[in-house]
Parts: sequence; structure tokens; C-alpha cells
Amino acid sequence: METIGTSSISKQYVKSYVELYNYVNENLKKIKPGKNESFKTLMKRKFTYTYQTLIKELQQVHRTLLDIRSQGDFFRELYEAYVGEDVECSLKEARKRVKQAKIIYNTVIEEFTRINEDKGEVIRVFKKGIGRLLSLYKRMNKKILMLKEYLKEISKMPDIRGDYVVVLAGLPQVGKSTLLSKLTSAKPEIGTYPFTTKTLIAGHLIVEPYGRIVLVDSPGILDSPIEEKNIIEYKAILAVKYLADQVLYVFSIYPSFYYTLSEQLNVYYSVRKIVGDKPVIVLVNKVDLVDNVFLEKTLSEIEKYTNVKPIPVSALTGYNLDKVREILVKRLMDKTRRL
Repeated sequence: METIGTSSISKQYVKSYVELYNYVNENLKKIKPGKNESFKTLMKRKFTYTYQTLIKELQQVHRTLLDIRSQGDFFRELYEAYVGEDVECSLKEARKRVKQAKIIYNTVIEEFTRINEDKGEVIRVFKKGIGRLLSLYKRMNKKILMLKEYLKEISKMPDIRGDYVVVLAGLPQVGKSTLLSKLTSAKPEIGTYPFTTKTLIAGHLIVEPYGRIVLVDSPGILDSPIEEKNIIEYKAILAVKYLADQVLYVFSIYPSFYYTLSEQLNVYYSVRKIVGDKPVIVLVNKVDLVDNVFLEKTLSEIEKYTNVKPIPVSALTGYNLDKVREILVKRLMDKTRRL
């Protein structure tokens, strides 16, 4: 299991092509000729500044990618979901662009050496060289913009360092956020529409002297093939796969609910496959909205198809939440004793 703390990734910043272009353009204006400096020498100095700035930014991209690679599978797979390629491919491209920039620089400097002080010729060589250098970054811009979105998402990630991590999973609107707010001191946004939760939200239970339980509210997962998952759902899948010691899978079964029991069972099977041998607790939420006959029938059906005895709960009224806490505390204690 991986943990997420205050990741250094979130502190990284990379420039888009437009940002880099504007930055270079503004700073070139500030480079003034020195005393008795020829026009060619001045333009060569400006070209060198552009090259050094480009290299610095390519190296920043490379450092950021190395940081992502070092942080574990959760961050690497989330990067791939955002950018559309794995981090190793992106690292390879960044290194390639650095090599290409060095070749362009050496070629243009040689050309500067060959030409005379003709102003028109100097400007031609300068513009050509600048264009070739900046085009290297421009070719990467689409991926860099996606990398920036990824970094923005990472900056929203909560502190998931703890002694026992429990991920709440299930379809949208089953009540995961409300459960988190009742089981911990977390205050997630709770809405009446699907996908109110768009990222991971964490709450904590301190159990002295054993440690800290971290409960993670994940975005809702729909009943669809993995290749059709949107980025919001994919975050939930990765959280279940890499961050969880245990999963709380939440059903909701009142008659007017958006999703059928069959759809919820399909998602349960998908989650069960992802978590492997990690323990899964099945909760049936919002039982305050159904009568006892309907509830007993549904609980029996869920147990039949999951081979897990579900716990009926109501996040709204607090029904059976103490029982859920007791189970989680016991799991933490058992884990601590094994260490």
C-alpha cells in the first residue's frame, strides 16, 4: 500500500509554451549592448540566453517527471491517465529535446562565427536559431499543458499518511461523503447530483495508542468498462488499488435511487477484483428510507451475490455507525499488533 503525504510533486511548476515564449521575449528586451560591443556579439549573447532558458525549463520538466516516477504507482498511473502516455516516455522525450537543443545551439553559434557584421545577416541567423530552439518546446506543449493539469490535481490531494487507510467506494450518490463526515471530522462537499466528489477527500480517526485511521472518500464509479472511465472515476479506482488497506463498499437501495442493485453489484465486482485480497466491508446506506421488509429482502440479496454479510447503516441518522467504527478500530489494532 502506498501513502500520500505533502508530495513534492505539487510544489513543481512548469511553463507552458506561451509562458516560456513571453518570458524569453520580455527578458531579451532587457539585454542591452555592452560598451564597444558589436551587434553580432549582442545578438549571439541574446541567443545564448534563450538557449540557457530553454535548457533550464526542459530540465525542470525532467525533474518534475523524475519526481512523479519516484512517488509510486498511484502517481505514475494517474499521470498516464492525464497525459496519455507513461512517465518513462515523457522522460525520454524531455532528454531528447535537451540533446536537440544543444545541437541547434552549437550549429547556430558556428553560423554566427562564419558570418560578418552585416546586420541583416545577423538578424536572419538569430531569428532562425531562436525559432528552432523554441519550436522544440512548442512540440511538447500539448503534453506540458496536460502535465500542468496533473500538477494542479496533485496539489488538491489530501494527507493520506496513516496507520490504516480505508477507502470508501461505490457509485455516485450512495452517500460516501456523508458517511465520511459522520465517521470523522472531515467536511466534504455534499451535493444532490452525481460526481459532487471530484477528487480524494480524507478524514482521520485517532485511536490511542494504536495510531491513526485515515478514511478516504473517493469519487463515484459508474457501471462501465475500465477503458470508458472518466478521469474522476479513475482516481477512485487508483485509490482503491494502491492506497487502501481496506475498502468500505457502499450500496444504496431505496426505490427511487438513480442506480439499480444490479448496476451497483457490477461495480462491486469490479472493485473486488481491483482490491485483490484486501478486506472489504459492505455497507447498505440510507436504510432510513425503506421499510423493514424491503430492507431484509435487499440485504439477503446483496449477501447472496457478494458472499459478505452487509451492514445496514444510515449516515443521516447515525444508525450502526458505531458498529462500523468498532470494526475499523479493531482492524487497526490487529494490524498494529502484527507489526
